[in-house]
Amino acid sequence: MLRITLLCLSLCLLPLPSQAKPTAEQLILFFGKDERVKTDPDSAQWQPVGQLETRSHLVCTATLVAEDVVVTAGHCFINKRGRFDPAVSFTVGLSGSEYAEQSGISEVQVDKGFLAGLEHRPDGTYIPKKIANRDFAFVRLSQPLGRSRGVIPVFAGDSAALQQQLQAANWKVTNGGYPLDDLNHLLVHSNCQATGLLPDGRLTHRCDTLEGNSGSPMLARLNGRMTLVGIQSSAPSPARRHKEDNMALATPLFYQQLQQFIQQGKRKK
Repeated sequence: MLRITLLCLSLCLLPLPSQAKPTAEQLILFFGKDERVKTDPDSAQWQPVGQLETRSHLVCTATLVAEDVVVTAGHCFINKRGRFDPAVSFTVGLSGSEYAEQSGISEVQVDKGFLAGLEHRPDGTYIPKKIANRDFAFVRLSQPLGRSRGVIPVFAGDSAALQQQLQAANWKVTNGGYPLDDLNHLLVHSNCQATGLLPDGRLTHRCDTLEGNSGSPMLARLNGRMTLVGIQSSAPSPARRHKEDNMALATPLFYQQLQQFIQQGKRKK
């Protein structure tokens, strides 16, 4: 069972410098070595990736997959009291105190089974294993930032096809996002190791992530093109790092629902 440590995601509730040295515990989460690199968010591959902020100032990473739709993790919208916390903005090109563009939010869709299955306890909100593969959400933007920033293609096959493609790519993936220790810069771990696809559709990996990376894209070069193959969901506690890899949700888990969400938006126009 995974506990949501959302307090660590808050910009306002947890005042942090724009950049801080990783702590000893964080270094353990990095598998002993931090391999993330500060990256230009306006470089072609990363233009569709940005920072999502909620009403109570929690932050996650999200990716443009249509001109007005981003995909991210479902737990990004659960506040410290276990209540739904709607998104208020999506910012792209964020670097230090500057950014390229920003949009408001017109709609958030979190998987209903995920919301219904959360366990609320006095010490926090927990994600039982039975709903861990439903930790995804789709967000419709007020402004079609994908027209200027582009979109990242989403892998459309099933789990068997994805496994075949990842094997051909030597299970190498790339992750980038806006993590806890540097909320104002895009940090990227390139060519990190995916370690397997679980029977429930989750993708295990050894990319360096922290809070704030939730919802960030797992990219793989498939047929010569960087493609979204998953979104970051969770990491174990430092004490369990030697037993567990990080967890992402592979795209076959949510691809069809994502396409329906995109099409619903088009029909409303």
